[in-house]
Amino acid sequence: MYAIKQFYLKLFNAKTTMKDKTMMCDETKNECCNHADPPWEGPQVIPAQIRRVDNLIFRKINQFARENDVEQATPMHGWIIGYLYRHRDTPVFQRDIEREFSITRSTVTNILQLMERKGYIERRSVPQDARLKQLVLTEEGICFHEKTMLCFHQTDDYVAGLLTAEENTELLRLLNKLREALQ
Repeated sequence: MYAIKQFYLKLFNAKTTMKDKTMMCDETKNECCNHADPPWEGPQVIPAQIRRVDNLIFRKINQFARENDVEQATPMHGWIIGYLYRHRDTPVFQRDIEREFSITRSTVTNILQLMERKGYIERRSVPQDARLKQLVLTEEGICFHEKTMLCFHQTDDYVAGLLTAEENTELLRLLNKLREALQ
């Protein structure tokens, strides 16, 4: 945290002339691109670090999936099926998935179509509005859920074991704060 704070203090306290600044674009077209130390460069930019950790966690999930002979699927499929499993007593629609996972309609459509082709879910019309399709897990989807939950729990235990209990609590608090602020 100290390094990030120092970086931004340096950025905002920089007293350089135009000739000393690093040019990031053609100044004749867009003068706003002139920065002494552009904040988007450097290895410790928060979004870049989050993305790197996300990629490593996905690799770990896939490793546990291979070790447990779970059919190849993305972790997002597992999370969506888990959501459907937890909410199997209430109607769930595509828009619920979009909201829950903060993903676009087109992305959800593609994921659900693939899950339907694999036999994990069915889409059923609802009596009050034929345009709405309720998402329902099949028996095969329930079986897939149970296998993927094992992989997710193994990954969660592994990642949580890398930090102390206090660090885990603080990390979750900060990630939830970021998620809420970005929505």
